[in-house]
Amino acid sequence: MNKQKQSNKSFFLEGEEIKALRLFLALFYICLIIYDVFYYYLLPYLSERNSFGLPDGGLGFWYHLIFILFLPISFYINKIGKIFAVKYFYLIGFLTVDILNNILIQLENISSNLGIGNAVELVFILFSPLFINKRFFWYTSAGFIFKYALLASVFQQGSMVLAIFLYSIFSLISFIILNRYISNMMTRIKMNDELRHAEKLAAVGRFATSISHEVRNPLASLKGFTQLQHEKHPEDGEYYMIMTNEIERISSLLDDLLVIGKPKGMNFEMQDINEIIDYVLKVMDSDAMNQGVGFLRESDDLPLIECDAKHVKQVLINLIKNGMEAMPFGGEVAIKAELQNSEMIKLTIKDGGQGISKENLAHLGTPFHTTKSDGTGLGLMVSFKIIEEHHGSIQYESEEGKGTIVSVSLPVKQPNY
Repeated sequence: MNKQKQSNKSFFLEGEEIKALRLFLALFYICLIIYDVFYYYLLPYLSERNSFGLPDGGLGFWYHLIFILFLPISFYINKIGKIFAVKYFYLIGFLTVDILNNILIQLENISSNLGIGNAVELVFILFSPLFINKRFFWYTSAGFIFKYALLASVFQQGSMVLAIFLYSIFSLISFIILNRYISNMMTRIKMNDELRHAEKLAAVGRFATSISHEVRNPLASLKGFTQLQHEKHPEDGEYYMIMTNEIERISSLLDDLLVIGKPKGMNFEMQDINEIIDYVLKVMDSDAMNQGVGFLRESDDLPLIECDAKHVKQVLINLIKNGMEAMPFGGEVAIKAELQNSEMIKLTIKDGGQGISKENLAHLGTPFHTTKSDGTGLGLMVSFKIIEEHHGSIQYESEEGKGTIVSVSLPVKQPNY
């Protein structure tokens, strides 16, 4: 799935690059031909100047022929999959040919002044934002300023300084346009991401609504029979209590899914986080033994914190379960609770599993995003939402093949409690 997304993104970018190149090359050749026809033929004819035609000493018609030969080369670059290199090829090629042409003309007409400015150069600078690429913009601006600085140093002509100043102004205008393009693009991407996120949350709500009734009925029966068995076998009361609490947690999970996209109140009470961790480890102990996973518990002497114990347990169970599932051949999950500062506590869950790729790290907590073949992607989404409503945060550190560290920060006191 991730490779497919990368392929789609690459295809989209290449399509946009081709569109920008078509417009850019059309402007390049139109300006190249029309400007030279006007400057070297039409303008001298209208002003009755003697210097009719291309200047002596330069490349002459080869100047234009070389750029026409650029087209088949650019097609070849595109064919070998280097479409993003075409614009750099034209930039470097134009600067090289144009500098050589100017030097040859000046050597032939040593007493004349070099002309400054060219419509094609303005195409490069003012239309470089088409590619929405800051690197190409900087190369373009630096390239033309370097050209005139080089000619100024070689031929000692003050007009080149004026050219440098003018192209610096044009570059500033182009940079403003480029930033506006990028800002607009990022805004659109953000809006699209938020829209997709809202659609996924709505889908979660519809999914939860459709199954809620079917799940609650058997849960009610299970809870009733569990309580009945508890009364018949009071000596196993501890286990029946855990079973009852877990049935209630499943019911609570359905409630969370129903309102996952909406703010909901938490039942904040003073709780001992160490007792919450002990409870969670007791719940997970049986599954851990079956999978050959051991728990390493470490905790400081912590103050009571304001939290919703039921939901914090749900988060810890989700995170520890993920750590266990990342170690199919067994291992150790380390759980550490410490005082981060006077206002925050930090819970750290570390496993020695397979780790998470950078691409998947960026999508953690996204609805329906999962790396498990039988997963739904809802567990982490619910966990992130719960911690967010506790005014805390969840941070992931992971490297493929080296395990994962999850850090959960919770405030000792809720800001609005």
